[in-house]
Amino acid sequence: MSRSAYSATWVTDQLAVGAAPMSYEQLDCLRAEGIGAILNLCGEFCDLHDIECAAGFEVYHMPLADEEAPELAELEKALAWLDEAIYLGKKVLIHCRHGIGRTGTVLNAYLLRRGLGHRLAWFKLRTLRSKPANFSQWWTIRKYGKQSPKLTVREPSLEMHKAVDLSPFFRDYEALQARVDDETRDIASKCGRDHDKCCSTPIKLSMIEAVYLTQRMNVGLTSEKRLEVIARAVETARRERLADSQVSAEAYCLSDASARCPLLENGKCILFAGRPLRCRFFGLDEERAGGLWETALDPALGNLSLELWLAFAGGIARGSLPLFALADVVSGKYVQTLFHLMVRSQ
Repeated sequence: MSRSAYSATWVTDQLAVGAAPMSYEQLDCLRAEGIGAILNLCGEFCDLHDIECAAGFEVYHMPLADEEAPELAELEKALAWLDEAIYLGKKVLIHCRHGIGRTGTVLNAYLLRRGLGHRLAWFKLRTLRSKPANFSQWWTIRKYGKQSPKLTVREPSLEMHKAVDLSPFFRDYEALQARVDDETRDIASKCGRDHDKCCSTPIKLSMIEAVYLTQRMNVGLTSEKRLEVIARAVETARRERLADSQVSAEAYCLSDASARCPLLENGKCILFAGRPLRCRFFGLDEERAGGLWETALDPALGNLSLELWLAFAGGIARGSLPLFALADVVSGKYVQTLFHLMVRSQ
């Protein structure tokens, strides 16, 4: 393999295996293939996981010596991380130094975790370079298989099947984002990137905006960072509700609650590229912004939300859909509201 190229072996559309990337060019190749998370098994390269993190990847490091097999407890933690990353839509690379024994052991265990059983797992592995390479690794797989038996209730599968394909809705929403960005192209100083002047303004999001922001959080943030942001959002929501009951709506802002947008970190939005439409408006002439919102954006968001509701709920919404506070979207609390609405609509 060329030092300037990296060829990952794809096991599924979201899971790849391979050798350790040995250059920044190879890290760029991984990024170009859409890989955003790495399960690093190298015990011999003590700094590689830090380099991968610094390059923008989410990294789970389970260091193993060459030809070593992991302890079952540590293996289970790594597989739980892998399961979550794939469920959230991330593309993941598993690698050790050469991408053979350690990588194959973890991959084999993941196949068992997904319910394939030893026979189907071996059938999947037999054409791959990555597979357990010694007795210790095979014995670990045998022990792990006893606690992860083959599924018999449904057909075992490596794929995380999504009930709703969100991509058509997201494409339409991103077209609205592009329209707002075009309208504000002359504003050089952007809130969330160059300053945080708009980050004390409480905003509410439509259903399509809420679901889109959730997806950007899931894919764009590491598990650790996502938990930090959710914790901030829960606290912001608590303070926001307290201040909302004490301050008039006309004068209210998050600073009244000693709170800021939970996506704000060190004066910058950590999801700047995916920030809501209201955040993109800041600095635009008020009359121009209001006209664009009322005549184009608000109706489009309403229609997209109704379409998304139909896709999720399997029925037409009764009346208008609610708006959700940004903090409730970031914390995930809005999902509870949506669920209750869907139950009542049955």
